Amino acid sequence: MFLSLSVSGEHASDLGFILYKHPDRVFEKSTPKHRITGFFPVNTADRAEFCLAVEVDQVERVRGVNWDRGIASYVEPMPFLAASHMSQALSSALGSAMNGILASKDPAIDARVKEVGAKPLPITIKVGPVRCNPDMIDVLFGELGWTSTVEAHELAVPNVEVDDDRPLHVFTLTGDATVSSALTQLYVLLPVLDPRRHYFYDESEVRKLFDKGGDWLKTHSSRDLIISRYLSKSRELREYARQLFGRFQEKKDLDELIAETEEAMRDWEDPDDNSPHQQRHSRIVGDISDWGARNVIDLGCGEGKLLERLVRIAPDMRVVGIEPSAREIERARKKLSNNPGKTLDPRVQFVHGSAMYGDERFKGFDAAVLSEVIEHVDEDRLSLLARSVFGIMAPRRVIITTPNGDYNKVFGFKSGEFRHADHRFEWTRAECHAWVDSVVAAYDYEAEVTPVGGRNPEADEANGEISHYIVFTKKEG
Repeated sequence: MFLSLSVSGEHASDLGFILYKHPDRVFEKSTPKHRITGFFPVNTADRAEFCLAVEVDQVERVRGVNWDRGIASYVEPMPFLAASHMSQALSSALGSAMNGILASKDPAIDARVKEVGAKPLPITIKVGPVRCNPDMIDVLFGELGWTSTVEAHELAVPNVEVDDDRPLHVFTLTGDATVSSALTQLYVLLPVLDPRRHYFYDESEVRKLFDKGGDWLKTHSSRDLIISRYLSKSRELREYARQLFGRFQEKKDLDELIAETEEAMRDWEDPDDNSPHQQRHSRIVGDISDWGARNVIDLGCGEGKLLERLVRIAPDMRVVGIEPSAREIERARKKLSNNPGKTLDPRVQFVHGSAMYGDERFKGFDAAVLSEVIEHVDEDRLSLLARSVFGIMAPRRVIITTPNGDYNKVFGFKSGEFRHADHRFEWTRAECHAWVDSVVAAYDYEAEVTPVGGRNPEADEANGEISHYIVFTKKEG
């Protein structure tokens, strides 16, 4: 993957000072997983160009990871995409320039560089390859003053079946900007173009997004899309970021704003007792109670709203909440510790984990629940989820709720538009039944699909209700 940044005009020769890179030397830096190389192919009085190349070590990248994809693990395109790897390389190689640090030991040069670096320059950036809809490049960068052009390149790996047939793109941005703002915009938006991050992240990534995004992200019309794709692995972090950005205009200290946002999210409750959310939970609780289930696992329990209702079904209930977000588990723990001693209800257990990974400890439950969870999973990974839930955990019954795509017509959505920016799909009733049939064919279960969540009185009955309600029952014997 590569990036080229060039400046033209009378101040072009100052690019080396702004980037803290000597035009006559090659910059090299290595990490256990990639190597970064930077150099100036052109450095004249009226034009200077700096190129950054990033090479990923294919063996180190997958070492210790259970891929089970054979040679495809080493030849898939992700390591070569100018996304999170390139973003991290920008921070590593050009961090001072990105942060707007301008200085020189020579007083005369120092004054000139600070003046030049603080004003917009005619900049051309070429970067690639990326994998996304080319229109997204214009949506993200056009509003920031960049003019973009895109070249498409087909990816063909002999004898290897790729899991994504979208072409790769190399794009060029032209416009007037400070070098610092250009780099920070690339740093934030490159991972947005292909949001599969190559590293683990937590709450600090929200702080980094808030800090690096600056005023341009706070006012960007596609801010919600940027947040959703930048933090694509964590629904809780996305909501955290939206709350944080939504209140930035209060101009408070960042730490104070974060603390207030967390408190507001913790105390929020849906006041509408007949909302689709409440209808789903009421039906789940009613079914589990009717079945006489006493050992229940909530796969994707969030902040514990459903668990709080499940544990009230009977004195001998045992409920387990699985959740990938440590912050959500902490909120759920507080919700289920609502007593004078602030101790967790002994009938409740929380586990930091994911429904994607089968755990032998959770075999044999009376019931498992995935309420509004599976639509956040990439469709090509649903087979792994099914194997974990139905093949390994194998509870007696499984309840799944997920949005009904047919009902989106009531909201006036266009084809391909979803209710939440993080949803990977929203099945029509036909698509839902097709997936259910595939699970029944592969595992020893039978299933029933019914509507849930209600519908607008003026909505066409042919569109169904807001969500699908799926109950899988393990076959006897």
